[in-house]
Amino acid sequence: MPRPRQRPPDPDGAPAAPSLLYSHHRYPPHSFFGLLDETHREALLRRASLSRLKKGNSKNLYFETSMGIILFGILRETPYMGGSINTRLRTAGDIVESSTVFDRTGGNVSVHGVQSTTLIAITRHAFTTFLDNHPAAMTALARSMAQREKLDLYLDVHVRHGTAPTRIARYLCFLADFLGEDTGNGPHRGLRISGFSQTDIADGIGASRASVENFFREQRLAGRVTTAYRVIDILDPGGLRAQAGNMPVWQH
Repeated sequence: MPRPRQRPPDPDGAPAAPSLLYSHHRYPPHSFFGLLDETHREALLRRASLSRLKKGNSKNLYFETSMGIILFGILRETPYMGGSINTRLRTAGDIVESSTVFDRTGGNVSVHGVQSTTLIAITRHAFTTFLDNHPAAMTALARSMAQREKLDLYLDVHVRHGTAPTRIARYLCFLADFLGEDTGNGPHRGLRISGFSQTDIADGIGASRASVENFFREQRLAGRVTTAYRVIDILDPGGLRAQAGNMPVWQH
């Protein structure tokens, strides 16, 4: 099948000069950039162009000539021609569609900005040459890819099965474990999930928007959650996890 023709870049994705300040950021320790030292990050940033994707916006990325790395934010990644069940979450420090690094033909992926996201593009030749010349970077890439596969397998095994209410509860529990921020202490401890809309939740588990709306309506009435624009506060994490059934806590 011929590859789709690449569309002109939108204004939000216009290249800009990358800032080396991103080399000093703290990235998740299991991510590619989190496993690199600052010297290696700086070396890659000097070879890169920088772009941004606004929250809620989508675009297609093509990897015949370049690779992408997220510097800030969260993307939902779907391989070209893939459905919602193929959706993968990628966060700061991750390579977008990392499996294409070792595929000479590249690949295509559709990305959706769960949060406003900053990422860089590095030419495939520059990136693979860098890996060849820096064994520690190759090790970091292999370890980060193993973590991403572990994450994707966890979602497939523990989250995307069961009735729609169970799948939604499990996905919220996973997001709380993976991205949640504490909103209180002691008996009033809650968890906040930022950046996700109800459509994002539905797409993430292959459920209908109506099922998600009904679920949140029931949870709000029960006092377990409150919602605002792309913000979900879980007021009763224990009660929500009880609805998720026998589901292990996500561990990086």
